[in-house]
Amino acid sequence: MHPYFLHLPRSYSILAAFGELETQALQVDYAIWAAQKAVTKAKYEWEQAFTLVKELKLKPPLLTFRAWIWATGTALDLKPNYVRAWANMGISYTNQV
Repeated sequence: MHPYFLHLPRSYSILAAFGELETQALQVDYAIWAAQKAVTKAKYEWEQAFTLVKELKLKPPLLTFRAWIWATGTALDLKPNYVRAWANMGISYTNQV
């Protein structure tokens, strides 16, 4: 395994990763609704991508919704770091999109 992967978090505290217990702990109706919507949206995106991801012949544990949430969290977590690194090199983020 590449050392880079050893430094990635094993999980993320993003709304789409919330289970029923975490969602209900929010207690405020709007916050509960937002968490439920985030989970629903993430499941929809996972289902839409599942066929393509399956064609990559990844191992079954990497095809799960939980793996999708982890990958999403990793992508969201890395973006600010890349933007910061590009800024330090004098490169605009808008030129990278």
